[in-house]
Amino acid sequence: MTYCILDVETTIFQKGNPFSKRNKLVVVGIGNYLGMDKEKIQSIINDTQLLVGFNIKFDLHWIQNHGIDFSHCRIWDCQLAHFLLRGQSYPYPSLNSVAAWYGIGTKHSVVSTEYWEKGIDTDRIPEAVLYEYLQQDLLLTEEVYKKQLEEFEKDPQLYKLFKLQCLDLLVLQEMEHNGMLFDSEEATKLARQEEAHIREIEFDLQQGYEHIPINWQSRDHLSCYLYGGRITTEDRMPVGVYKTGAKVGQVRFKKIEHTFDLPRLIDPPKGSELAKEGYYATDEGTLRSIKCNKQSRKRLDLILERSQASKLVGTYYRGIPELIEEMDWPSGRIHGSFNQCVAATGRLSSSRPNLQNFAGEVDKLLISEY
Repeated sequence: MTYCILDVETTIFQKGNPFSKRNKLVVVGIGNYLGMDKEKIQSIINDTQLLVGFNIKFDLHWIQNHGIDFSHCRIWDCQLAHFLLRGQSYPYPSLNSVAAWYGIGTKHSVVSTEYWEKGIDTDRIPEAVLYEYLQQDLLLTEEVYKKQLEEFEKDPQLYKLFKLQCLDLLVLQEMEHNGMLFDSEEATKLARQEEAHIREIEFDLQQGYEHIPINWQSRDHLSCYLYGGRITTEDRMPVGVYKTGAKVGQVRFKKIEHTFDLPRLIDPPKGSELAKEGYYATDEGTLRSIKCNKQSRKRLDLILERSQASKLVGTYYRGIPELIEEMDWPSGRIHGSFNQCVAATGRLSSSRPNLQNFAGEVDKLLISEY
């Protein structure tokens, strides 16, 4: 089977995220070719049966961005191979660590230390320096591939699993590349509604405790509110101005500590003690398991309701539009990551955002393209 090593160098915003409008492809390394001639790159791929890379999904995203077709190729991801060969014990192994495992050399560090770490982006690195760096990555990847092939040939069942996971990788790459349309405008409206709902809940919870500044996001404060305890806050009181030094003329403040002792509403469940002495668990499972009177149950239900509303706002209604902006993705489209090299059990995971575990309330914000 004819194979070819693939690696690309890109600008580095958000680790070179291929879906950011701010990033660009700087150079493609494929086989013995280094450059940006699309027709040349496509010609090499057309003559190749197996594309080999390290974390190759990243490289596939970039060449697909530039209209290069690799649909006829099989894929070999050296990162995924190492994860499987080492018993799924080392999440996201790096090229350097895998090369060191086989004793075949290291990446050139000059691009990282002399350019990227100093804020110099890839498109401003001298071509000779960048090409030498890329060439070394291609050489290391090829040597790793040869070593891994030898290992897999000694374990046909594991080899079969790896090839199946490489087929999965192509599907995941397409899913990530296509992304999902998200209605950010509607999400903002829902966020405002939920935030108003949260304020109403907090008003109800605060009844009888109006003079106490309870932070409903704080687990310590919730523990004190439910199981009794002391809440301590700090204020700053102006006590004059600085008469000398760098802050001359600026207001001086003195820290004033306030303490509030809260009564116990509910006995903490057995085994709910936290490492911090005097505090107890306030997670959903614990709160739902508590047996108490109707008045206390009403407060518990309000806390759980507030927690759910807060999660919807922070994780989804506000969180996803903020992530889209942070990652500089095209307006309204989510490009989450599917991870094959993380879980020791071998299961697939997802991150930024977790597309495997969306709350049902968010479904209406995902726009079908069909």
